[in-house]
Amino acid sequence: MSDINSLLEDLPNEILMNIFQYFDARDLFRTFYNLNFRFNKLLQSLNYLSLTIFKFDSNEINDYDIFTPYIYTLVIDYAVDIDLNHFINLHRLTLLSPTSNQLKQIVFNNLSCLEHLSIGYEHFLFSYYIPELCQKIFSNGFPCLKSCSIFEPRILEIIPYFTQTTQLCILKMDNIDLLAYKHILTLCPNLYLFQFTMLNQHEEINYIEPHLKLKKLIIKFQSLIKSISDCAMNHYLSCVPNLEQFYVYEINFDINIQEYLDYNWFVLLIDKQLPLLYQFKYYLYAYGVKQNNENIINRIQTNFKQIHNKKYQSRLILKLLYSSLSD
Repeated sequence: MSDINSLLEDLPNEILMNIFQYFDARDLFRTFYNLNFRFNKLLQSLNYLSLTIFKFDSNEINDYDIFTPYIYTLVIDYAVDIDLNHFINLHRLTLLSPTSNQLKQIVFNNLSCLEHLSIGYEHFLFSYYIPELCQKIFSNGFPCLKSCSIFEPRILEIIPYFTQTTQLCILKMDNIDLLAYKHILTLCPNLYLFQFTMLNQHEEINYIEPHLKLKKLIIKFQSLIKSISDCAMNHYLSCVPNLEQFYVYEINFDINIQEYLDYNWFVLLIDKQLPLLYQFKYYLYAYGVKQNNENIINRIQTNFKQIHNKKYQSRLILKLLYSSLSD
């Protein structure tokens, strides 16, 4: 063992730092901390340590106190309630299945360095802290927050009461309607990337103030009967004239794939509303497809290419699951 320690100590700092990047923060400190003064200084100089906690043993809290001040990225799984006050350098936080106590800590802790926050699906939908958390996100409660992923169904009800978050550049959400879309573009004037799932809806809004900073838009929608109409999509595209990347994810069930032979893939809207677009991708996830016909698939792909005609980078990605003969 002493020979191994000697070999490690002979390595230059640059090589040691490269070795350290392959370790989780917990294993890194357990392995190398307190070997000597030099190793301690090297560990304490690391700026981007990450820690993933899937299972937390309260008996380990003293070990965690050694390295929590140096954690830059923290990922926490369900039922892990650790004190976030120990993570004074935390810049990126992901809660995979947040508990009510985890949400409470985010609301009431300072987290002044936080730049990215991701709240997973599997949280307690009736947590008292959801409205307060959303209020903090969309009202500059996190002064350094640049990126946020939040999948909260009640945001449709509470978002009209927020003020403004000038620093948020990337936002990923679940189901929103056109009214929430309008509010979010107003709330986030510096938004660069916006991803959301479009709700099936019938309301119309006469005017949405143009958002000139948005460059990348990712829209997901589920079509149970047919693809979403140009009229519905037009409301979302008419207010983002400087868009450069536009991705569509469509999920469809129990369809006849031939219906897409004459589909226009929003080309008229793109020509009209998005003069600066340079990349368009359309992902079609179709389940229960009734025919496995390579000729039809090839014709759909050819039609897509011809319609967009190299006006910008365009690609159609088909993910098809065919129905069985017994269905």
